[in-house]
Amino acid sequence: MHKDEPLFGSRWTVVVGGFLLAFVGGLSYSWGVFVEPMQHRFGWSKSSSMLPLSVFMIVFAITMIPAGKLQEKFGTRRLITFGAFMFLLANCLSALLHHLPYSTWLVFSYGLIGGLACGITYSCVAPPIRRWFPDFPGLAVSLGVMGFGLASFIFAPLKAHYIIPNLGLDGTFLFIAGLTFVLTMIASRLVVFPNDEWYMHIYGAMHLPDKTGMVRSNLHPRQMIRKPLFWAIWASFLLAVSGSLMIIGILPSYGLEVVRLSGGKAALAVSMFALSNGLSRPLAGFLSDRIGILKVIAVAYVFQAIVFFLFPFIVHSYSALLPAAIVLGLGIGVSLSLYPVLTSECFGVEHLGVNYGIVFSAYGFGALAIQGGAYLRDVSGSYTIPLLLAGLFSLFSTGLILWIRRKFNMA
Repeated sequence: MHKDEPLFGSRWTVVVGGFLLAFVGGLSYSWGVFVEPMQHRFGWSKSSSMLPLSVFMIVFAITMIPAGKLQEKFGTRRLITFGAFMFLLANCLSALLHHLPYSTWLVFSYGLIGGLACGITYSCVAPPIRRWFPDFPGLAVSLGVMGFGLASFIFAPLKAHYIIPNLGLDGTFLFIAGLTFVLTMIASRLVVFPNDEWYMHIYGAMHLPDKTGMVRSNLHPRQMIRKPLFWAIWASFLLAVSGSLMIIGILPSYGLEVVRLSGGKAALAVSMFALSNGLSRPLAGFLSDRIGILKVIAVAYVFQAIVFFLFPFIVHSYSALLPAAIVLGLGIGVSLSLYPVLTSECFGVEHLGVNYGIVFSAYGFGALAIQGGAYLRDVSGSYTIPLLLAGLFSLFSTGLILWIRRKFNMA
């Protein structure tokens, strides 16, 4: 594994680099603002318009597994640089939409190539940060992955109000191509694994990443997947993110069709979801370091389930949509900030890149809910069924988390 000292001698630069990588990946969260323009321009159905994002999420999650192994072999800098060029290629090809006006083209360019780029780069966020911060892993990792949520908060309204109206769909993809390439290349200079000698000099041998008292054992991936604990964690992650990803796909359209909002106000609901998603992560990390990861996750999922169940019956106004979006954003923020730390505590940091990649595969399966939610909306003509289904997913996930706490005596 390639190791080095952090830039400027501060381990916090690694967190900054991780934040940039997560920010680039999080640009995909604002895909919802593309849906209405694509439907209007090409006459696509909602499910066809959401298909590129669904494929993106699935490929992204699957790629995390081999990417975790590759970062151990080649180092983060080479891997992130390769991912930067993949992002550039994906978005430049997507900008050919005027000449290739097919959702299948976006499935190939944005979904397949973009998903590979995101999986390659995002795999380099949590493992290096977790190794640099054995003293408060929850806060550090959550600050790094916070960029995933904040990207959509910033870019959903910018795309809806300014970029798409002025540059069009094709020009918007070119703009994203340049932005993602620059930010990813900057991150490639910041994200490194710690040098053990430097680490021992600063913190002492007992605080080396594989000697922190919170880590139960360092398991190889083949050992991990044989553990009932792994499958319980994987299933709880799958159920929780399935509901969250479903709402990401339908939230803008719900605002337009049910609440009768303008495009700008509907995009603002997405932004509030994303802001909550982003800002809840360091708070969740801070609390998890003090009261326990599973307690924080369980409370967040209970609130998420309640909102999903009430959503189709009480969210009929702008004033109701915004707080509902904020609570649901908190749910996915907690998931994506705490599951990498939970994986490291249960299965160690030695193979965290691959191990979390395997856990994160649940996110890829959960991405099917994006397409499923859009399909159920198209078939039923209502958002009630997908929203209630998301509530059930959250409730079952909460039950699994409580079972893990009791069965394995965890905080």
